[in-house]
Amino acid sequence: MKRLLLAFAIGALISSSLNASVVSGKVMFLTKRGQKPVVNETLVWLEPMGRSPKRPASAFTMTTRSKAFLPHVLAVPAGSTVAFPNEDPIAHNLFSLTPGNTFDLGLYRRGAGKDHKFDAPGVVNVYCNVHPNMSAVVHVMTTPYYGFTDVNGNYSFDVPAGKYRVTAWNEQGGTAASDIEVKGDGTIAGPTLLTIDGRNFRFLEHTNKFGQAYRTPKEY
Repeated sequence: MKRLLLAFAIGALISSSLNASVVSGKVMFLTKRGQKPVVNETLVWLEPMGRSPKRPASAFTMTTRSKAFLPHVLAVPAGSTVAFPNEDPIAHNLFSLTPGNTFDLGLYRRGAGKDHKFDAPGVVNVYCNVHPNMSAVVHVMTTPYYGFTDVNGNYSFDVPAGKYRVTAWNEQGGTAASDIEVKGDGTIAGPTLLTIDGRNFRFLEHTNKFGQAYRTPKEY
């Protein structure tokens, strides 16, 4: 529910503006045989070219359950705190080596939970030091205009008139971006169809929290 509210709260945030206009578009993928990106885990954001309003920091939750992170991808305003409750009958040790958001929550068991405050913007890769196949992404945002696409890659935002860079990101393929202008009469100048090229994407093995290879890389 938290992720769903995050994806669609932009309209409520901006709807009070008399100059708000709707920016709608679509994200498409170029893929290789057998590649199936999770389309509705595609994050889209509009970065104003100029002064940008800030979205207040808040509290979010990313749960560990069945040796997986739920949700797998989470977007939060900079300065927000994410709680990581463990709902598995086994212990986890969550960590990140991402510069600016490095943390190590230590080992904790079912029913316990720890949290981390995410200050530095960008993509933060989160892993478990016990289970190498566990991974998640926390995307730390500096713009209030962001959300996830639907299962067909569609997105829509209410934003004030101005110039923006529209960026789409998906774990399997990276980013695609374009520049647009939202005019005072509501018309949009610039492409809102974005194409992410994931044909060169491949999953890479990551290290444990010590920067070393896992002792049992096939364990899961």
